[in-house]
Amino acid sequence: MIDRQARDLAAELLRHFAAGQRTNDEFEDSWPSSWQDPSVDQVFWGGAWGLYGGTRCHRLSGRDRLDRQVRREVARWVLFLKSNLPYEWPRVSHHLSLLLLFPNLLTMGLVGWLGRRWFACHGDYEVWPFIRRSDLEVALCRPCYLRRW
Repeated sequence: MIDRQARDLAAELLRHFAAGQRTNDEFEDSWPSSWQDPSVDQVFWGGAWGLYGGTRCHRLSGRDRLDRQVRREVARWVLFLKSNLPYEWPRVSHHLSLLLLFPNLLTMGLVGWLGRRWFACHGDYEVWPFIRRSDLEVALCRPCYLRRW
Protein backbone atom coordinates (compact mmCIF):
# COMPACT_ATOMS: atom_id res chain seq x y z
CA MET A 1 0.00 0.00 0.00
CA ILE A 2 1.25 3.47 -0.82
CA ASP A 3 1.39 6.04 1.97
CA ARG A 4 1.20 9.24 -0.08
CA GLN A 5 1.69 11.56 2.90
CA ALA A 6 4.84 9.79 4.13
CA ARG A 7 6.25 9.51 0.60
CA ASP A 8 5.65 13.19 -0.17
CA LEU A 9 7.31 14.28 3.09
CA ALA A 10 10.28 11.95 2.47
CA ALA A 11 10.68 13.28 -1.08
CA GLU A 12 10.68 16.90 0.11
CA LEU A 13 13.15 16.15 2.90
CA LEU A 14 15.49 14.43 0.45
CA ARG A 15 15.31 17.34 -1.98
CA HIS A 16 16.05 19.93 0.69
CA PHE A 17 18.79 17.87 2.33
CA ALA A 18 20.58 17.13 -0.96
CA ALA A 19 20.41 20.83 -1.83
CA GLY A 20 22.08 21.77 1.46
CA GLN A 21 18.98 23.42 2.91
CA ARG A 22 18.71 21.13 5.95
CA THR A 23 21.26 19.67 8.32
CA ASN A 24 21.73 15.94 8.66
CA ASP A 25 20.21 16.12 12.15
CA GLU A 26 17.11 17.96 10.89
CA PHE A 27 16.83 15.48 8.03
CA GLU A 28 17.07 12.41 10.21
CA ASP A 29 14.77 13.78 12.93
CA SER A 30 12.07 14.67 10.38
CA TRP A 31 12.14 11.46 8.32
CA PRO A 32 8.68 9.85 8.35
CA SER A 33 7.99 6.26 9.26
CA SER A 34 5.33 4.22 7.52
CA TRP A 35 4.33 0.71 8.41
CA GLN A 36 2.03 0.71 5.36
CA ASP A 37 4.63 1.65 2.74
CA PRO A 38 8.04 -0.07 2.87
CA SER A 39 9.50 2.31 0.28
CA VAL A 40 9.87 5.07 2.88
CA ASP A 41 12.09 3.01 5.20
CA GLN A 42 13.93 1.28 2.36
CA VAL A 43 14.87 4.57 0.68
CA PHE A 44 16.15 5.88 4.01
CA TRP A 45 18.16 2.84 5.05
CA GLY A 46 19.11 1.73 1.53
CA GLY A 47 20.23 5.11 0.31
CA ALA A 48 19.68 8.31 2.26
CA TRP A 49 21.35 7.13 5.46
CA GLY A 50 24.61 6.71 3.57
CA LEU A 51 24.67 10.33 2.35
CA TYR A 52 26.08 11.74 5.58
CA GLY A 53 28.12 10.97 8.62
CA GLY A 54 26.45 11.07 11.98
CA THR A 55 29.43 12.34 13.95
CA ARG A 56 28.71 16.04 13.40
CA CYS A 57 25.83 18.26 12.42
CA HIS A 58 26.30 19.61 8.90
CA ARG A 59 24.63 20.49 5.62
CA LEU A 60 25.45 18.91 2.29
CA SER A 61 27.11 22.07 1.01
CA GLY A 62 30.65 23.33 0.59
CA ARG A 63 33.12 20.51 1.11
CA ASP A 64 30.24 18.21 2.07
CA ARG A 65 28.32 18.87 -1.16
CA LEU A 66 27.18 15.76 -3.00
CA ASP A 67 28.83 15.09 -6.33
CA ARG A 68 26.79 15.13 -9.51
CA GLN A 69 26.36 11.35 -9.75
CA VAL A 70 25.03 11.09 -6.19
CA ARG A 71 22.65 14.01 -6.75
CA ARG A 72 21.28 12.14 -9.78
CA GLU A 73 20.74 9.07 -7.59
CA VAL A 74 18.91 11.14 -5.00
CA ALA A 75 16.74 12.62 -7.76
CA ARG A 76 15.84 9.07 -8.82
CA TRP A 77 14.85 8.22 -5.23
CA VAL A 78 12.69 11.34 -5.09
CA LEU A 79 11.08 10.46 -8.42
CA PHE A 80 10.27 6.98 -7.10
CA LEU A 81 8.76 8.37 -3.90
CA LYS A 82 6.59 10.72 -5.95
CA SER A 83 5.42 7.84 -8.16
CA ASN A 84 2.55 5.52 -7.36
CA LEU A 85 4.67 2.44 -7.85
CA PRO A 86 4.95 -0.14 -5.07
CA TYR A 87 8.35 -1.05 -3.65
CA GLU A 88 9.09 -4.45 -5.22
CA TRP A 89 12.66 -5.16 -4.07
CA PRO A 90 13.32 -7.57 -1.20
CA ARG A 91 13.04 -5.72 2.09
CA VAL A 92 16.35 -5.49 3.87
CA SER A 93 16.26 -4.70 7.56
CA HIS A 94 18.78 -2.10 8.71
CA HIS A 95 19.34 -4.37 11.72
CA LEU A 96 20.51 -7.12 9.36
CA SER A 97 22.80 -4.66 7.56
CA LEU A 98 24.39 -3.64 10.86
CA LEU A 99 24.65 -7.27 11.96
CA LEU A 100 26.56 -8.14 8.77
CA LEU A 101 28.97 -5.22 9.14
CA PHE A 102 31.51 -7.15 11.26
CA PRO A 103 31.49 -10.31 9.07
CA ASN A 104 31.89 -8.03 6.05
CA LEU A 105 34.98 -6.46 7.63
CA LEU A 106 36.40 -9.89 8.51
CA THR A 107 35.97 -11.11 4.95
CA MET A 108 37.36 -7.85 3.49
CA GLY A 109 34.08 -7.01 1.78
CA LEU A 110 33.09 -10.45 0.51
CA VAL A 111 29.89 -10.65 2.60
CA GLY A 112 28.77 -7.23 1.35
CA TRP A 113 29.62 -8.13 -2.25
CA LEU A 114 27.60 -11.36 -2.02
CA GLY A 115 24.69 -9.49 -0.44
CA ARG A 116 24.68 -6.85 -3.18
CA ARG A 117 24.84 -9.58 -5.83
CA TRP A 118 21.90 -11.43 -4.29
CA PHE A 119 19.94 -8.19 -4.07
CA ALA A 120 20.77 -7.17 -7.65
CA CYS A 121 19.46 -10.43 -9.11
CA HIS A 122 15.91 -9.32 -8.15
CA GLY A 123 15.79 -6.41 -10.59
CA ASP A 124 17.80 -3.72 -12.36
CA TYR A 125 20.03 -2.51 -9.54
CA GLU A 126 21.12 0.58 -11.51
CA VAL A 127 17.60 2.05 -11.27
CA TRP A 128 16.88 1.25 -7.60
CA PRO A 129 14.38 1.91 -5.97
CA PHE A 130 12.59 1.32 -9.27
CA ILE A 131 12.84 -2.36 -10.06
CA ARG A 132 12.61 -2.06 -13.84
CA ARG A 133 14.25 0.47 -16.13
CA SER A 134 10.96 0.80 -18.00
CA ASP A 135 9.27 2.02 -14.78
CA LEU A 136 11.94 4.70 -14.41
CA GLU A 137 11.53 5.75 -18.04
CA VAL A 138 7.76 6.11 -17.63
CA ALA A 139 8.26 8.17 -14.46
CA LEU A 140 10.77 10.40 -16.25
CA CYS A 141 8.11 11.20 -18.85
CA ARG A 142 5.86 12.46 -16.04
CA PRO A 143 8.06 14.82 -14.01
CA CYS A 144 6.37 15.40 -10.67
CA TYR A 145 7.75 18.89 -10.06
CA LEU A 146 7.08 20.34 -13.51
CA ARG A 147 3.33 19.74 -13.69
CA ARG A 148 0.89 22.60 -13.75
CA TRP A 149 -1.26 23.16 -10.67
